[in-house]
Amino acid sequence: MNLRHTQTVTTHRSLYGRAFRVSVAITLLTAVAAAQTAFSQSSNDAMSLLLDQNRQLQAEIQALRGQLDEQGFEIKKLQRDSLNRYTDVDQRLSDLEVAAPQTAPPATAQRAQGRTSAVNQASSQSSQSSQSSPNASTRPSLQPAVLSEQQLYQMAYDSVINSHFERSIAEFDQYLGQYPEGRFVTNAHYWKGQAYLYLERFEEARSAYEIILEQYADSSKLPDAMYGLGLAYQGMGNIQRARQMLNDIKRRFPNTGVANLADTRLLSL
Repeated sequence: MNLRHTQTVTTHRSLYGRAFRVSVAITLLTAVAAAQTAFSQSSNDAMSLLLDQNRQLQAEIQALRGQLDEQGFEIKKLQRDSLNRYTDVDQRLSDLEVAAPQTAPPATAQRAQGRTSAVNQASSQSSQSSQSSPNASTRPSLQPAVLSEQQLYQMAYDSVINSHFERSIAEFDQYLGQYPEGRFVTNAHYWKGQAYLYLERFEEARSAYEIILEQYADSSKLPDAMYGLGLAYQGMGNIQRARQMLNDIKRRFPNTGVANLADTRLLSL
């Protein structure tokens, strides 16, 4: 009886020990699973936070690029206006000098006459020498260089960047005439619109931008063209259409640099 009791107690203790070990194992597994879940959730949260910060930084960089581009053109416009004022003053001074009476002293007049005679004599001798030269009439004339598509576009682009707006329009027209299906057609229309915009020829700027909206809607220049079109409408006095275009940019291209520019422009309308 005692032996059976002892065996029963031993068996009971063994089962209790196994149950305890199983319970501890289950507890440990549960803790590990919970820790893994918490770690996974923490990793997902950290990754989501990093992605959000990355998207925010990209949007801010695009906004800064757009603002730099707009401010760059404003600076170019101010430089052009300053140059125009300087040229106007210089022309007025030249007109005053021409209108002033010529009262040079006799000695000065004689020296001027002597220099003029010497120049005329040298010019006459040069003309006679060129006529007597056997190679004068057979010298081949220089042929104009033929520009490639990229060179022709780059020439027009350099003109507009350097505020030679009238010249750039003619050069972009030349490019579009020679390469109507070229690689830079969309950019040519866009920068042509920019040139018109800074010349305050808003109707012509509108026409240039609308070509992109109507014929090249899948181009990466579309948001910029829409923004330029909004400015053209503002310059034409059509504030309602300008607001509509700027709001359309914010709706179609959210969290972009051009959308931030549109939002800033709307505050001034």
